[in-house]
Amino acid sequence: MMARFGFKRRDGRNLLVVAAIMTAVMAIFIDAPIVARLIAGMIMGAVSGVVFVITTILIRRFKPDHW
Repeated sequence: MMARFGFKRRDGRNLLVVAAIMTAVMAIFIDAPIVARLIAGMIMGAVSGVVFVITTILIRRFKPDHW
């Protein structure tokens, strides 16, 4: 499915890295019980992943031809 939008293997790896880092950051810095930290971290990781996908698609679609 991702290939339809022009994603490469490298983009999938970058997506996982972004989501994992955001999940870890949120799970560490939230002042709440561990279950709430993990849930908030997973939600933030998912949101970050969606933003990464949308941004990548828009950049590939509207970038100048000389890039």
